[in-house]
Amino acid sequence: MKDDNELKNENNKEVNKSLKKSLLSYDNDEQQTLFKIFGIEMTAPKGLKNPRVVYISFIVVNFILLILLKNLISS
Repeated sequence: MKDDNELKNENNKEVNKSLKKSLLSYDNDEQQTLFKIFGIEMTAPKGLKNPRVVYISFIVVNFILLILLKNLISS
C-alpha cells in the first residue's frame, strides 16, 4: 500500500505533466512575429504553442468583461 508521500509525489508528477501541455507553456525566449499592422508588430515567444489563439482569446475575454461592466454601470 502506498503511503501519503508517494501519493503526493505521483499527484505532483501528474500536475507537472499537465502544466507542460498547457497553452501558455513555452520552452525558450526567442521571439516570433505574428503580424505587423500600422507599424505595430505583435510578437510572441517562439516556443509558445498557438500564439494566435492566446492573443485572440485574450481580446475576446476583455471584450466580454467590458460589455459586462458596461451593463452593470448602466443599470
